[in-house]
Amino acid sequence: MTITKHGKKRLKERLGLPKRAQNRHLEAVIRRGILYSREGWSKFKVVYNRFLYVFALDSGLKPVLVTTIPIDN
Repeated sequence: MTITKHGKKRLKERLGLPKRAQNRHLEAVIRRGILYSREGWSKFKVVYNRFLYVFALDSGLKPVLVTTIPIDN
């Protein structure tokens, strides 16, 4: 899984995840999260643990984390 520079920064800032834990966390997000919306074949959003994760797909159809947004109650 690939994470953009912006995505890495947001995971560290909003979740406090170190670099080594980010890939493991995102695998759990994709497995256990709820698909929130899908925009064609290139983008999708997943809700997990009160955060919205925005993904895109690369040319090999692997997910790429773009950003993480906190969801208010």
